[in-house]
Amino acid sequence: MSDKNKQILDQDEHLMDHDYDGIKELDNPPPRWIMLMFYITIGWSILYGAYYFWLKEGDHQDAEYAKKSMKHDDKYQIASLSADELTAFTDEASIAEGKQIYTDMACMACHGMNGEGNAIGPNLCDEYSLNGCDFESVFNIIKNGNPAKGMTAFKGQISDEKIQKVASYVMTMQGTNPANAKEAQGEKCE
Repeated sequence: MSDKNKQILDQDEHLMDHDYDGIKELDNPPPRWIMLMFYITIGWSILYGAYYFWLKEGDHQDAEYAKKSMKHDDKYQIASLSADELTAFTDEASIAEGKQIYTDMACMACHGMNGEGNAIGPNLCDEYSLNGCDFESVFNIIKNGNPAKGMTAFKGQISDEKIQKVASYVMTMQGTNPANAKEAQGEKCE
């Protein structure tokens, strides 16, 4: 028996009684693995509906987003400091940590390793400032940035406490005279 005859015999057993213009339809069931996936999908949808809608055990998208946002804010301590808490650190450990953060966040790419400034960023060591001379101004420019001048906002990258330490370190730079310092920019601080 040839392969062609065998195929015709196999088709004959799958033929349905349905006939239209001489065209006969084969009853060709889907493979078992597809049917298994189909039944698993139906079962999963029933469990999903029960968990989220009928029993109301699971959170909907907006509640889940709020929870994840709170976890993120807690992890990175994004909550803003009040004006009373916004003071410059003076202890050596905080200043050293501020210097480390200055290095880790690559501030030297724009302001130089010692705050001397370069073609991109201003000199942080002189008595002049583009954004205000007080600690709050330095803190705010590090936190919120100034996109028009190319200053990155760091509020989404580090916590307010770390920004406070970097600002404290930057304030200790004022009055130092590093080599190759950039010329003064902005208003003179009094």
